[in-house]
Amino acid sequence: MDSITKAALLLNTLRASHKIFERLCSGYDPSELWQSDSLWKELGLTVRMRERLAELLAGDWAEREDELLYQFCARFITSKDLDYPARLFDLKKPPIGLYVKGSANLSLPSVAIVGTRKCTAYAEGEATKLGKALAQAGFMTVSGGAKGIDTAGHRGTLSGDGVTVVIFGNGLDRTYPVENRDLFARVLERGAWVSEYPFGTNGNTWRFPERDRLIAAIAAHVVLAESPEDGGAMHTANTAKELGRDTWSIPGNIDKDSNTGSNKIMNEGVKNLYSIGGFIREITAEHGQASINFDDDEEKPGHENASLSPVLDDSGKAVYSLLQRMGAKTDDDIAAESGLDFEDVSMALMTLEAEGLIRNIGGRYAAL
Repeated sequence: MDSITKAALLLNTLRASHKIFERLCSGYDPSELWQSDSLWKELGLTVRMRERLAELLAGDWAEREDELLYQFCARFITSKDLDYPARLFDLKKPPIGLYVKGSANLSLPSVAIVGTRKCTAYAEGEATKLGKALAQAGFMTVSGGAKGIDTAGHRGTLSGDGVTVVIFGNGLDRTYPVENRDLFARVLERGAWVSEYPFGTNGNTWRFPERDRLIAAIAAHVVLAESPEDGGAMHTANTAKELGRDTWSIPGNIDKDSNTGSNKIMNEGVKNLYSIGGFIREITAEHGQASINFDDDEEKPGHENASLSPVLDDSGKAVYSLLQRMGAKTDDDIAAESGLDFEDVSMALMTLEAEGLIRNIGGRYAAL
């Protein structure tokens, strides 16, 4: 472990500012951090930081942390390293360093897909489709690995054989949420886990806004799929706006509380993502990437006359139209949103599935 990495590890766990790390590296030999305690006050470390630093040095904490990095097959990149994402320097308080497990290049053109944990089936379906479309277009996706929208974006990207990155609000050796253990394992096959927190750090609530600023900064574009006004994803979207990131929001049902924030923010300088195909075309053009044959504005090949099929009665046509517009839904959701009797919905779903027009995905029905 070189002296810059050791100094970065120590200052990072103290939650010292990046300015202090810069001051150390530009004006001193970084090894002076553990060779001269008279320097600590000069650097601007608080009394509590100086006390904690003395404890860390006495217990060889940095050496033990470096050993954990080796055991965990992870690395710690500092702001002095070439693979540190330059977009993070746009933050007022960029991290001194990042714990990274996985092979993804964090500087690739990327899109953050964020939103509420308690999402509607529609928003979950759109986030999944968006993740897959971005993968097919060659973009990396970024999110926080939480339930709901985050999970949908990651899974969609993986289904399109793309690269996705999870940014944790805890140490890399902590799995949160535990239900996503298998998903996180799949992410490592092509993407990466990222955290600014040392091993052993639990996911306390106050850490998530800190994590969210990294999601907003590391991405070139941010998409808010669905969020209430007080949702944590709103912090990510607002941070993205402040950083000048290209920020979008997917419009949702105005009668759902889960959409109040993501709908309202479109009046505050955020673009309306009304078409995944249009969004993909715009950002691929911006980054000079090859366009892909993806257009959600066009009808699906082979299904142009599906709504006119003589096999479908009025209920079947209504259900199929709803699924085309709203994404994957459970049979209960379909009955509630269509106003049809449950028996009519069940019969319509059987007919549509037999005709190859829809597919049952884990209890939710989606138009093909």
